[in-house]
Amino acid sequence: MDKTMESDVTTAAPATSDDAIALQAEDVTINYGEVTAVDRLSLTVKRGEFVALLGPSGCGKTTMLRAIAGLNQLTSGRLTIAGRTMADERVHVPPEKRPLNMVFQSYAIWPHMSVRDNVGYGVRGQGVRGKKLRERVDETLAAVGLLHYADRYGTELSGGQQQRVAVARALATRPYLMLYDEPLSNLDAGLREKIREQIVDLHHRFDTTTIYVTHDQAEALSMADRVVLMNGGRIEQQSDPRSLYHEPESEFAARFVGSINAFPANVVAAGPGFAEVELLGQPGRTLRLAGASQIPQRRGVTGQAVIRPEYFEVSLGPSADEQNVFVGEVTRAAFLGSRIQCVVAAGAVDLEVEVSGLREIREGDIVSLRVDPAKVIWLDEEP
Repeated sequence: MDKTMESDVTTAAPATSDDAIALQAEDVTINYGEVTAVDRLSLTVKRGEFVALLGPSGCGKTTMLRAIAGLNQLTSGRLTIAGRTMADERVHVPPEKRPLNMVFQSYAIWPHMSVRDNVGYGVRGQGVRGKKLRERVDETLAAVGLLHYADRYGTELSGGQQQRVAVARALATRPYLMLYDEPLSNLDAGLREKIREQIVDLHHRFDTTTIYVTHDQAEALSMADRVVLMNGGRIEQQSDPRSLYHEPESEFAARFVGSINAFPANVVAAGPGFAEVELLGQPGRTLRLAGASQIPQRRGVTGQAVIRPEYFEVSLGPSADEQNVFVGEVTRAAFLGSRIQCVVAAGAVDLEVEVSGLREIREGDIVSLRVDPAKVIWLDEEP
């Protein structure tokens, strides 16, 4: 199967009327020789859900997506779509027989065909002809805003327009699953934002189930109902975007999704709904945790207290309050329009701090940084 898979016929029908679960992966392992690219991964995707597979290069996200598409074979485990087994150690349904379509990073637009013919290619393969074919193509082109480009050729389109043709071509066959493999990485930042909004709109408009691979945290957080963060071929954490950001379950998750200030710490007091932790290497410096979702339950536990840059409440000048307050000098203030990214030297540590772009914060300012006890993230020491 080549890169034009998004135009191939995908005719396999759901095997059951129970449509609640679109995709089920059970203990999927994929080896390349001695290298394990996907390691005993289990994942359930509900019908109509938009799931993003997020992670760094080499984490196994694209390998897993290609296995769902039928482009990679499983070493072990089982993969079902709508209740029908698509792959296990004995079965491998070929890509063209799976009820899905895929959009690749490469546009793969046929230059000798018009936009209309590109989008209609897979639909014709389904046996649709005449008026119904034209209506299907026109409806899909209108949905991506390209109906007035229907008679142009690929070489006459911009990169963003070509990518929208690729999306339209995949959607035109009305697949049960839509797969995207980093489809926006070749586009500039402004265009990426516009097209990702359009992909989400199309997901809802055509009532599809979408699995979207990306290494871009902004794409994953802004588009998906659920983000599956991968690391080393396994799932590190899966949750809705807000929970993944504000309630990371590991240091990897905290660092990969956003920026953090992380302090090795020891629990010196704990009670119902609160804890006091002493920051290691900063004698006498403690933080209070209260009201957060993750609070250590007993004294003596070690881990990390994590504060995101935007969690700090910033005021100019020193503070009389010592509870959860750092005082330091702004050594860097980078104005980025809507926000200012600062580095504050506070005793033995340099803190990353982010404030609104409307604030007047300059290098050399002395500032007080207070963090709400409910916003301190606690991560137990990893084994």
